[in-house]
This record gives sequence, C-alpha cells and structure tokens, in this order.
Amino acid sequence: MNVTEDRGLQLSVVVPTYNEVENIVELIERVESALRGARFEVIIVDDGSPDGTADVAESLNEKYGNVVVLRRTGKLGLASAIVEGVKASKGGVVAVMDADLQHPPELLPEMLSKIRGGRDVVIASRYAERGGVKGWSIVRRVVSKGAISLARLLLPEVGRVKDPVSGYFMFRKELLEGLRLEALGYKFLLELLVKRPGAKTAEVPYVFKPRRRGRSKLGLIEYYKYLMLCFKLSKYRPLKFAMVGALGIVVNEGLLHLLVTLGSPMPLASPVAIEASILNNFAWNELWTFKDRRTGKLTIRCLSFHGAVLLGALTNYITLLTLAGLGLHYLMANLIGILLGFLVNYMLSETYVWRLRFKGEEYAQGVRRVLVK
Repeated sequence: MNVTEDRGLQLSVVVPTYNEVENIVELIERVESALRGARFEVIIVDDGSPDGTADVAESLNEKYGNVVVLRRTGKLGLASAIVEGVKASKGGVVAVMDADLQHPPELLPEMLSKIRGGRDVVIASRYAERGGVKGWSIVRRVVSKGAISLARLLLPEVGRVKDPVSGYFMFRKELLEGLRLEALGYKFLLELLVKRPGAKTAEVPYVFKPRRRGRSKLGLIEYYKYLMLCFKLSKYRPLKFAMVGALGIVVNEGLLHLLVTLGSPMPLASPVAIEASILNNFAWNELWTFKDRRTGKLTIRCLSFHGAVLLGALTNYITLLTLAGLGLHYLMANLIGILLGFLVNYMLSETYVWRLRFKGEEYAQGVRRVLVK
C-alpha cells in the first residue's frame, strides 16, 4: 500500500524542537518528499529556540503550505510539547518524531501503511529484527537496555513491544479520547501503551544513528523524569511492595519475640512468626499493592505468593553463602541477598501471583469502542 491510498485519512507529523535550526530545513524537506501524495501536515512545536528555529520553519510554510508552527515561551519540555502538538493536530493519525534527523522521515510511509492495515500504534524500533543503533557508547547502550528492562518489570502492559521507549512512533488519534496524560518526562509512547494496553501494535525496524549536527537534549533530568514516570504509571507498586515487606519484618520479629517470651521453643516459634508475616504481606498486597489485579481464586494467589516468597528466601540464602564464601563481610552479603530476594519476590508477584491478565476479546472490544465512538 502506498501513501496515496485512502486519501481521506490525514496524517499530522508532530515535531518538538529546541535549537534545531541546523536540521529543520532538511527535516521538513525529507518529510515532504517521503509523504508526497498523502494528506498531511507538519506541526513544529518550538520551545522558544533562541537560534531562530521557529522562524525558519515558518518560512517553509510559504513553500509547502502545510507547515504549522506553535511557538511556546521558554523551554517547557518534550512531553508537554508532544501533547500540545497532538491537541493542535487535524489528522486522524499522528506521528511523533525528533527534529535531529536521527529519526529517518523515509520510514513514515511504511508506518502509515501499517496504520491503514489495521494497527493502532506503529513504533519505529531500534530493537526489532534488522533494527539497531550506531555510535553509542557502552554506557549509553546499557542505559537504554536498562530503561526497557525497567519498563518491562514495572509495566507489563507494554506487552511484547521490543522498543517501548522509542521516541519515533505513529498512532490513531482516537486512542487518546478519555485519557488523562501525565506529560511527565519524554516517553509519551510508554504512557500510551500502558493506558491503552489493548491497542494493536506493530514495529518497523530502523537503525538509530548519531547526530550529524546540533547537540543532544537528553540529560540526567530526563532520566529522572523517566524513572518517576515508570513509578507513576505502575501506581507505585514497587514502593508499596517494599513498604509491605518492611511491615512483614516487624510482624515477624514482634511475634517471634512474643512467642519466645511466653515460653514457646524457638524451633516452633520461628515458623509461626514467618508464616504470620507471609500472610500479613499477602493480605496487604492483595488489598493495596495489587488491588486491581485480583482475578481467579484467592487460595491460588495465596499459595502462589508462598512459592514466590520461598524462592526469594532461597535467593537471599544462596547469595549470602556465595558472597560470604568469596570473602565479603557477611552483613554486606546478607544485605545484597535481601535486595536480590526482594527483586525475585516482586517480579514473581508482578508477573505470576497478581499477573496482569488480558482477556483478549474483552479489552479489544474496549479499544474498538474508543476507535469507532
């Protein structure tokens, strides 16, 4: 399918900019060339670039007639720029891309074709088969992979998407109806995937290459915002899980002390205290941490939680013995073991005990209701 088909479907290409005067002309020319024959507009959302990016983009409207420039006062952030661009868009389909030419405009026709083929979200993916990155340091690669791993751990709604943190994507605008977007950080796509888990997705591979001109805007503040976005989208489940675990320690220690004080032998008191703490943790996680994940039988979840805790305790124990055997102080070894045990407990609770169950047809109907509303 080529871009001239289905001429009734208009595409809006949203491009946030800040000091991209060196790239903006080439970007718009390549977008115009790639989408020749299609109905589309290019929306430049500029955060008060002092280098004249907005002026140059606006001058190109005289040539093409479909370039819209939204001028914002001050550097207000990438996510809010995307939201503002989407709100101003006229198309039924919206594409989001960077202005630095690291997102090849020539990919837009293929992405649009998949939308017309029935997909709701199409992602330009660095990690799909035949995709990749060039010119990245080992640290940058580790950070990128770590961000994806964190998203998969905290946000099972992203499903099997290989690049849920891509900044280059296209989606049906109707998906945003009724959504309250946080506009926190720079990962708009991640929030969309989490809040519309039933959307049909596709990934188009591409190779992410180094900037040729200009400077990257990505810094520590954006990494922090990404972390906060993940926690917020997860409804702070990891923090709640940790708080419940801390309460479980208090229950365990307190009951153990009480039973021993009352004369109960230690071999009997300890298992009772441990089981009491496990049941305490299960109850709080059931009623608070994973309250929106309660499906199936309560007894099955309780038994599954016991299994998760047992594996976490085993991880703690093996880590302690291994690191202590390698010469690490036993208290430090135990602390590392506790941390790893916590991660195992949380991962199993998130993905197995209270796993997110998608009843395919049920949530697919929900998305269809949004799309045909």
